[in-house]
Amino acid sequence: MEILKLLADGFSYKMIAAKCGFSYATVNTHEGHIYEKLQVKSVASAVSLAVREGLV
Repeated sequence: MEILKLLADGFSYKMIAAKCGFSYATVNTHEGHIYEKLQVKSVASAVSLAVREGLV
């Protein structure tokens, strides 16, 4: 949820990695899991769905 919120706030993967103390690869892994759970294929789709559903 934290990564999804940061994506919705416009943070880049590098910025998310630095803010959360993760590696860039870890952020990419989490992104893939978010896509699977939300059944979407892009950041824009994930953020749009999260906003519509009140997740962020």
